[in-house]
Amino acid sequence: MTDYKAEQADELEALQSIYPDEYEEIFNDPVEFSILVEPEEQDGEDTYIIKLIVKYTETYPETLPEFSIDMVEGELEQEDFDTIMTKVTEAAEEAIGMGMVFSMASTAKDSLSEIILFNKERREREEEERAQREIEEEEKRKEGTRVTVELFTRWKTAFDAEMLEKERIEKGLKKEDPRMSKPTGRQLFERDHSLAKSDATFMEEGDVDVDIALFERELVITDDEDDNENDVLRNIRSSD
Repeated sequence: MTDYKAEQADELEALQSIYPDEYEEIFNDPVEFSILVEPEEQDGEDTYIIKLIVKYTETYPETLPEFSIDMVEGELEQEDFDTIMTKVTEAAEEAIGMGMVFSMASTAKDSLSEIILFNKERREREEEERAQREIEEEEKRKEGTRVTVELFTRWKTAFDAEMLEKERIEKGLKKEDPRMSKPTGRQLFERDHSLAKSDATFMEEGDVDVDIALFERELVITDDEDDNENDVLRNIRSSD
């Protein structure tokens, strides 16, 4: 007949020797304890520590113990947590009939280390990919738009059309009103009063300046004389 109590006591002694700081007793009867599981290498950004809680059954190690896993530090995705539980259960089933807690704790530690390493590598890979995308985007901004034959042809067609339209409008304005292109003498005079004095520069020595006012007075006198002559003629004709 198997002495389950003796086998359990032997395993507890070995576990306390292997995990002097990690082992913690919870109850004595029935026996329940916990083992702190911490991986050799952490993520670098977050710390992950789990606790394996084991409770012996009366027929342990012929049957599986009751066990659970709690997070002490860090936070795992539910998928990762389920993976650890599955692997620990498989390790216990493979060691049934003999002390299996050490195998369970070791499996939990290895599984947690693999998950940490995988997540770390994935994060670094994502950071590298993001950095590479940023570099490529920056190079595109510096490089600008590549000029292809198609783009140049499209631009040249639009440019030529714009120039033709501009030329057509300019020709149309000149055709509608030719005076728009040539100012009148009055416009020239109004723009620059110095033009009125410009003829003085062409006068030779001895030339006489002409006073316009004299012509205006002479014109008035002449008109008066004409009126007197007309009166005399009318008097002669009436006497006849």
